[in-house]
Amino acid sequence: MQPPNKLGEAPISSLFFQYYIPALTSILSVTLHQVINGIILGQQVGKEGLAAVGLYGSVIIVFIALTLPVMIGGGILIGRNIGAGDYSEAQKIFNFATTLAILFGCMVALSTPFIVKPLAGFLAGANHEVLVRNTSDYMFWQFVGLPFFFLRMFWGNFVSNDGAPKVSRNASVLAVACNIVLDVLLIIVFPFGVAGASVATALSILISTAFIFLYIKKQKGHLSFGNFKFTLQLKTWKELANFGLPSFASEISFSSGLLIINHSIVSYGALAVSAFGLVNYISFIFIRLLTSAMIASLPIISFNIGAKLPGRVQEVLKFALTFTFVVGLLITAAGFAFPDLLVVLFSGEETAEFKKVAGGATSLYFLLFLAAGGNYILGAYFQSIGKAAISVLINVLKGIVLIAFFLMILPGYFNMGLNGIWLSRSLAEILTLLLIGCYTLFHKEKYFSKNAILSRQE
Repeated sequence: MQPPNKLGEAPISSLFFQYYIPALTSILSVTLHQVINGIILGQQVGKEGLAAVGLYGSVIIVFIALTLPVMIGGGILIGRNIGAGDYSEAQKIFNFATTLAILFGCMVALSTPFIVKPLAGFLAGANHEVLVRNTSDYMFWQFVGLPFFFLRMFWGNFVSNDGAPKVSRNASVLAVACNIVLDVLLIIVFPFGVAGASVATALSILISTAFIFLYIKKQKGHLSFGNFKFTLQLKTWKELANFGLPSFASEISFSSGLLIINHSIVSYGALAVSAFGLVNYISFIFIRLLTSAMIASLPIISFNIGAKLPGRVQEVLKFALTFTFVVGLLITAAGFAFPDLLVVLFSGEETAEFKKVAGGATSLYFLLFLAAGGNYILGAYFQSIGKAAISVLINVLKGIVLIAFFLMILPGYFNMGLNGIWLSRSLAEILTLLLIGCYTLFHKEKYFSKNAILSRQE
């Protein structure tokens, strides 16, 4: 076992980047794989193959939303218990989460032969025979591999909270490399089509999971398989659910918000819908710079709460807020200064009309980055100190409530049309940060004081 990590001692700035860079590398490597995978599948199978993967995306979002409370909540509790020196309690949480991942994953995997075709028909439409077949083929192997997918999610987050963020990063990079090689092998060399792409992804996740398994088995951290036992008993399960609830709310609200924006754009025609798809895709890439900061902050905050070092928690919060604001400001500036360049870079040669619509959308939509980082960091902070209600409120306000509000008044009442739709998410992010910031600063003692940080630890 390694000596105690330096989460409670190292300078906050250097510690932050020790977690930020692996998190960003891991996320960007997955993004790169998605691009390459899309190119290979699109070229070899066609739009029906890509559509099948896209339809499965709506299913996996549901699974991720259901498991996020355990992954995030468990990670926070593990970090806090390690910080407090209670390694046996951290191990119990690890045992519980691992058991849950295997049980839930196996239940879905065993039911795969009976549910994939009806589900594919529901998603693709029973009359679209080719798309139903492709979607069914892709979902089959993804469902079979779900136990490993869940374990990869849980273990990767847990070892990061146990002071080893590079292990999760290396596992992600390994998975991406394997997936690209297997895509070439199972789609191009052996033309297994969509099923081959699905098998390639499932095997890559299995290899990535095995990599983390071997790390934990070597007992280099505080979690181990030597003390492992299958159990669904956890006395702190309510606390785990409380810590994880904001992540569930975030995923559901975010998905719902995008759906209602997309629905509002439909009446403006195919060109506007295509522009939204492109701008949303570009924003997903840039938003990873901010979500990586949130991921980097959580283990440091959790450990120092457990170690009863509230001053360091306050330092992390201030540093992360400042960092994400500066990054967000730079991204927003790029959206205003070079919207046409971004559109051409990610869409290639398109009509002048499309570039005009997408360029205008980029300038307005990118205003969200002024506040998105602050909302992510504050949400993670409140989540970590046990203020689940305020964290859920942030996610629900910015994800769906304020978006719906602005969509009701900007396009029609203020005659802003399509520009009002582009602004809806940006204004939702900004207003959420202003409302929550003002409220919590007014009640500073309740949310930001040292007593507030340690209130759940006494």
